[in-house]
Amino acid sequence: MIDSSSTPTVDSSPTPGFMEALVDGVKLRGKQVFVLSGDVMGIFPNRDEVGYSPLEERLCESFGSRFTMVRLDLSLGVGFYDGGQRRQLFDTIGWGQSVNSSNSSPGDFDSLGGLFDFGSEFLNRHLRTENRSSSSQTPSQPNPEHLLARTKQRPGAALVLLRELTQMVREASERGERTQPICTIIRLAGAFFPPGDFGKLSELDRNRLATLLSWLNDPGYRAGGHVTILVTENRAELNSRIYSLPFGQSIEVGFPDQATRAHFVSYKLAQFQEEDESMNATFEVSEEDFVEESAGLGLNAISSLLEESARSAHPVTREGVNALLNEILKAQLDGVVTIKRPQHGDEDLCGYTGPREAIQRVFRDCDEEDTAIAAFVVSGPNGVGKTYNVEAHAADSGRIVIELSQIRSSDFGGTDRLFEMVRRYVEIYGKVAILVDEAHAAFGSIHSGESHNTEKRLMANIIKMMSDKNLLSKVVWCLMTTRPDLLDPDVLSRAPKQIPIFDLEGEERQNFFGEMFSLRGVSLESKELEAVVAATSWYSNRDLDYLIREVKSIKRDNPDTTVLEVLETWSASKGIISKRAAQSIIAASTSSYPALVPAKFRVDGFEQLLERAKRTLGG
Repeated sequence: MIDSSSTPTVDSSPTPGFMEALVDGVKLRGKQVFVLSGDVMGIFPNRDEVGYSPLEERLCESFGSRFTMVRLDLSLGVGFYDGGQRRQLFDTIGWGQSVNSSNSSPGDFDSLGGLFDFGSEFLNRHLRTENRSSSSQTPSQPNPEHLLARTKQRPGAALVLLRELTQMVREASERGERTQPICTIIRLAGAFFPPGDFGKLSELDRNRLATLLSWLNDPGYRAGGHVTILVTENRAELNSRIYSLPFGQSIEVGFPDQATRAHFVSYKLAQFQEEDESMNATFEVSEEDFVEESAGLGLNAISSLLEESARSAHPVTREGVNALLNEILKAQLDGVVTIKRPQHGDEDLCGYTGPREAIQRVFRDCDEEDTAIAAFVVSGPNGVGKTYNVEAHAADSGRIVIELSQIRSSDFGGTDRLFEMVRRYVEIYGKVAILVDEAHAAFGSIHSGESHNTEKRLMANIIKMMSDKNLLSKVVWCLMTTRPDLLDPDVLSRAPKQIPIFDLEGEERQNFFGEMFSLRGVSLESKELEAVVAATSWYSNRDLDYLIREVKSIKRDNPDTTVLEVLETWSASKGIISKRAAQSIIAASTSSYPALVPAKFRVDGFEQLLERAKRTLGG
């Protein structure tokens, strides 16, 4: 919990949305099992005072007056957040006299009337039960501290103890005792109950899941008004049978919204001043700009940026915010997802008027639901500038760019987790453009018999997101590819606009070359420019970039060297000329904009050209 002993003077903090949903679920909807997923490792505004606390403290603050708050941890076992609540519970169920007893023994763990009487290998594996001294011996009073200690690293035993505690509370209530129901918080729930069908789980995992479901479905649990909260970072990490409970509810703990971020930044700045008047975080542009740019970061991450700025006297920069965000994403998803905020727009592009207008129109139409489309395809040969063009118009439209890469080769088992993370960022950013470069290679086919089951699930998730009407206009998928003909039919059917980009020709190409050299500080006379364009007829835009870099490198040592002289010593490879030509033919064949297709492709016999192109590319 962030210390609020010297509470800074700031406005009251907003209530987190997930807490409102949780309270409503308990009070109004009668739900008793909750799964909290998302930013569960973050900190959240307190309810009753200015300050911020970790998730479990925030839960205890809201429910501690109505429930006895109990914790289940894989390594620590069963425990309590408040010693007073623990003593009250033990007194209620008749264990109070045993708390200070010194007559307990290891056998007490097994003597609690039938508590662990499973008669199964499961029990023996978890408890290593000691032999009883005599079957006729009267069981001693159980020692609660010993019972709790024996649940450490024994999740099966912990679940059995929790079940018995909830049952004993209900029985005490029926006897007229004043009782509180139990609210159990299960940390890292995916480690207890991993995903998978019963038949595919290990015996221990299967028994844990069966014990949990038996406990939660018990009429005594339901009648007792108990609540169980399972905490996991990703829904996909938890067994799906838990989500199917009719009295359960899944709640997303989203990233802090703009109001929460603004409040937290004000709180931290005030806290710095309370601690040391000389400490103050500064910003590259403004505090408001930082609040907006920090979308997608948890409050702990925002705190680290502010702390660094306050201690180093350097401002928080947009680049620093984005770098931290992508560092977190890389750690979570191994670089499969990258957040981009492109700094270039349409004014930075030159040439390609037709494709630029078509892409620009797609983004404009996607601002309104009645004209929005789920996805579009931009096709063309390698190095023609597909991604650069799309990023420019995405930036102009005000959308955050989420780039997906290496999907097929990275973490197949985490495809559900991947798309849960993408959806989480979609919700916090508002309108986004999801970019997939070389989409034909990134995506498999849901229909192919050669596709692995996990690959098919990946495609199913993508298609599901593209088909979600709630995401229409909020999300647009931008698929760049050299082989649009290899995209899955279900993807293509959701991408009605397929925009081709071809190498520029004639005057357009010469103007493009001249502007590119000029922008990079390389001067060319008109005749030299004509000669350079003629000598580089097979160059892609990427090749041109490499040429300019080579020219600038040589000019460092020999400023008077001309571009033509550089071309005598270095030239882009011709190794993929035939492949690029074939890619252009395929882009022409799939274009939904006839006017963008060069005249050389609108000829008789184009089908034969297309077949030869596919043979050249091997498919």
